[in-house]
Amino acid sequence: MKALFVSLGCDKNTVDSEKIFKRFLAKYNYDVAVNDRDADIVIINTCSFIHDAKKESLDYIRHYVGLKKKGFVKKILVLGCLVAENNITHEYDELLNEVDISLNLDKYLSDLDKLTSRTRDVLSFSSSIKICDGCDKYCSYCIIPYLKGHFKSGKKESILQEVKELAESGTKELSIVGQDILHYGFDFENKNIIGADKPIVSLINEISKIEGIEWIRLLYCYPEEIDDSIISLIKNNKKVLPYIDMPIQHASDKVLKLMNRKTTKESIKSIVYKLREAVPNICIRTTLIVGFPGETDDDFKELLDFVKEMEFDKLGVFIYSREKLSKSYNFEGHINESIKEKRKKIILDAQKEITIKKNKEKIGYVYNSIVEGRDISKKDTYIVRPYFNARDIDDKVYVKSKDLIISGTFVNVEIKKALGYDLVGELV
Repeated sequence: MKALFVSLGCDKNTVDSEKIFKRFLAKYNYDVAVNDRDADIVIINTCSFIHDAKKESLDYIRHYVGLKKKGFVKKILVLGCLVAENNITHEYDELLNEVDISLNLDKYLSDLDKLTSRTRDVLSFSSSIKICDGCDKYCSYCIIPYLKGHFKSGKKESILQEVKELAESGTKELSIVGQDILHYGFDFENKNIIGADKPIVSLINEISKIEGIEWIRLLYCYPEEIDDSIISLIKNNKKVLPYIDMPIQHASDKVLKLMNRKTTKESIKSIVYKLREAVPNICIRTTLIVGFPGETDDDFKELLDFVKEMEFDKLGVFIYSREKLSKSYNFEGHINESIKEKRKKIILDAQKEITIKKNKEKIGYVYNSIVEGRDISKKDTYIVRPYFNARDIDDKVYVKSKDLIISGTFVNVEIKKALGYDLVGELV
């Protein structure tokens, strides 16, 4: 019997999926299917964070239901965020009739924290470790607290054991993921702990001592949680990359308040300035939401001006998605979709100019980079990632080599050319 696992959504889901699949294969003595027509059972770990994610999950379920009807798949197991959502669409209710088992992930894996072994898919030299789950922020646009529950930290011993196993299996780059990673440990330790004894700082410092781990990347850090201890960690721990993913969502104080964010425009600016002063080469990635209910033309202009002023290294833009479980669902002043799309394009156009400028500034500099692998579309060309490019979400750097370069190794690359978002380098 063979099983195929489909993991949708974020890196946090990927980590869960790898653990679930490892347990499933061992418990039921299944082999891994080569493709979806080779599978006796398909397990789909869904995402329903926003409308597009929900649609993708439904499309995948529909695809495998179709294969089941044709006799290629015998059983379908669906779990994850879409199942956890209380307000499931009528379309999904109909699909449930064709699904063999539909389970809430938390109920299915109540001992997930005890599981460290994972079935890896690709790029085993680059892995994510989920150190926490759930959220207590209750941003008004977000349904994570209703899907995942209250914030909860993983046990330190389990996390370190999992990292050791990942390192032994070849992981060199480790991304720290979770909905609110800098809040780690505050659900079971004193919230007044600061400095090197702060739970997240202590955890990262211990992870950095594990042999084999060369790079540590911090993903999803709320700006209000970035204090001197976090800045010091990035500055002084040589394994922690000068890279931080810090979603700010907006720059208008009015909109930030409506979003129930804990920051203001000035506090965000202050954090950015402190990071850049302490770590001059830091790469700051952020994400924004445009079209939030009540966002006026003036609010949007304030956001646009802020983007141009701050010149973030990486920037993504989401269009506000009206989710029934969110507090903002019943807000007044919902905005037309065409206006949302227009605002997104304006922000991205402004950011493109910033990105091109910053990429040109990298020309002539040499960066230690991890090799992702060969670019199959270009002869003798490899894709590498310096510290300022995170796996899957950031741009690419291309290098040519007639000699074989092993994926997961580190090479020095001098940047020679900027191709808009992407870069061309040369091995040195």
